[in-house]
Amino acid sequence: MKLRVVPELYCTDIHTSVEFFIHVLGFEIKYQRPEEHFAYLTRSGVDLMLEGLSSPSRKWITQELEAPFGRGINFQWDVDNIDSMYADILKRAPDSIYLPMESKGYQVKEELVIQKQFIIQVPDGYLFRFCQDDIR
Repeated sequence: MKLRVVPELYCTDIHTSVEFFIHVLGFEIKYQRPEEHFAYLTRSGVDLMLEGLSSPSRKWITQELEAPFGRGINFQWDVDNIDSMYADILKRAPDSIYLPMESKGYQVKEELVIQKQFIIQVPDGYLFRFCQDDIR
């Protein structure tokens, strides 16, 4: 059995969010339903869905949403060329940087793994953490 996680993120403005994911993070639209304020995006095997809060579709919201969305969660992405990605985001959306690039050590069993990482905050407040093992 194959399992995959495809998060669906609610957005206050679907157009702003789609533009950010396409022009800043390099996603493509796999398909969309404009009448439902919905877009399914993909990049390098990572998929996610965006849905506008004002859409007529049903929603699974357990509490009232308040900005910033996604409190208490960050989505970690392992990337191959973190320096290039960071430079691109600094050029396209420098205000989205939540945590600048850093190297951080994490204990993994008996080994200390050094990871380069940075975090961005997308328009509705969700946090995306990009990581790459720092090979020295």
